[in-house]
Amino acid sequence: MKVETTNDDEEAKSFDYTFDYVIAGSSPKKLSEVATLVGKGLNTTKKMAEDNQYTLALRNGEFWIDDFPSDPIVIVEIMTSSTSGGNKNKRTQIAMACEDAVISPENHNAPGINYRQVWARMVSQLIVKSQVGLAWNGKTIWILQDLLAQYISSTTALDLSKYIAQYPDEVNILALGYGEIDAGTPTPIIELRDSTFYAGPITNNADNSVSKGFVEIVKIGAPPEKEYLWRALFKKASCGNVVLK
Repeated sequence: MKVETTNDDEEAKSFDYTFDYVIAGSSPKKLSEVATLVGKGLNTTKKMAEDNQYTLALRNGEFWIDDFPSDPIVIVEIMTSSTSGGNKNKRTQIAMACEDAVISPENHNAPGINYRQVWARMVSQLIVKSQVGLAWNGKTIWILQDLLAQYISSTTALDLSKYIAQYPDEVNILALGYGEIDAGTPTPIIELRDSTFYAGPITNNADNSVSKGFVEIVKIGAPPEKEYLWRALFKKASCGNVVLK
């Protein structure tokens, strides 16, 4: 969805995002009204409805779309954690890991989860898509792996354990996990048994009584001591020296 918009100060802005899934209600709407909405003629709009498998009905000589999208709106975003590139020396690249798993199922290494890359993609959209859901009088729900939720809590200022909830809020996250799969009987399909729902405001509550808000996800959890910087720099060759006179 790429559209030109304006803010409250009449400044030109744009919205350029896609959604994984949108769950919406449905209600009857005249084909003529839909044609005006999409800026097309009646015949073109009718064909669009047919191509997209909407239900058309003829009443009193006028076409209706009986299941045109309507409120309520729920935006669903799924953040799947991709695997890291792996390490050739440790044989954790995908091809190597699969080969070793076939040869020696009980003694092989697997690539890890690329937490940081997935977090970076998520954090750039979390607040915006939550805001647009609210602007449309709906909700946005983020579905992610429990390990990614743990990574967010351990590396950012956002402690998700403080946001465990039963009801949705401005920002909503559903974390799913497999549980203790090693302790159970192997099955062809591994079910997602564990789930935790997190919800809270984007920024501080009015009375500051609960939390600082999900905006904390963009802040550092805790800065390391400067000595770690010196250690890291010392392990690298300098690219040059600057002498100030």
